[in-house]
Amino acid sequence: MIKFKKMHGNGNDFIVIENLTKANLLSKSQIVKIGDRKKGLGFDQLITINPPKKSNHDFYVKFFNSDGSEADMCMNGVRSVGTFLWTAKLAPRKPLLLGTKSKPILIKPTNTKKVKVIFDCPTQEIIPKSETKFLNKCGLKKYNFINAGNLHLIIKTSKVFSFDLDELSSKLRKRAFFKNVNISLYKETLKGLILRTNEAGAGETLSCGSASAASASFNIKDKSILKIISAGGELSIRKINGKLEMIGPAEFICEGIWLKK
Repeated sequence: MIKFKKMHGNGNDFIVIENLTKANLLSKSQIVKIGDRKKGLGFDQLITINPPKKSNHDFYVKFFNSDGSEADMCMNGVRSVGTFLWTAKLAPRKPLLLGTKSKPILIKPTNTKKVKVIFDCPTQEIIPKSETKFLNKCGLKKYNFINAGNLHLIIKTSKVFSFDLDELSSKLRKRAFFKNVNISLYKETLKGLILRTNEAGAGETLSCGSASAASASFNIKDKSILKIISAGGELSIRKINGKLEMIGPAEFICEGIWLKK
């Protein structure tokens, strides 16, 4: 039996499991069963909170997609981890440095239900010419390839809502280069950036924190605040001293026990 809490950050939903006192080892097939929205619990990512691997880290966090694959990073997820730890009094209500598969992330509590995440500004990556040609054949002209702890193809389009994102994502992920890349559509508005994301291993989600960070990285000015608006809600991102600060919600949905099979 495994105790869990279900949480969400802007509708990006998670099963969170604490592995600090007892290691709950789940196989890929078990993760897939738990992730089934009709026969299991359903989630975008399953998160395990583990003892730190480095002396200067407070915890080590692992993320698994609903297809059982491991994700490098989830910024909506790390906010949920903070709320989980502070509420359960497993950590003092102070900034925490979380180790992840990709890079450490600093989280800070606020005076509301929202959590602040501080991280290095995502970086532009190079797409090979052969893949650029393929993107052009798909009719894609304006895009950025960003590393925000995991990889994102961020596509600018005025047709954010009418574009068939699932079809495009399926087509791209048949190519080895884009297999584990998150695919996003965005457009600029007076209120902020409108964003849709299809996450590798999870499909389209109501919100993606790292995609929000990736899209903000080349659209934000220093010391300014940019709103990222997705189907699940809004995130606020500020750029200061070469880093990005993201503020968004992290809330509990329910808790229970998974009868391990």
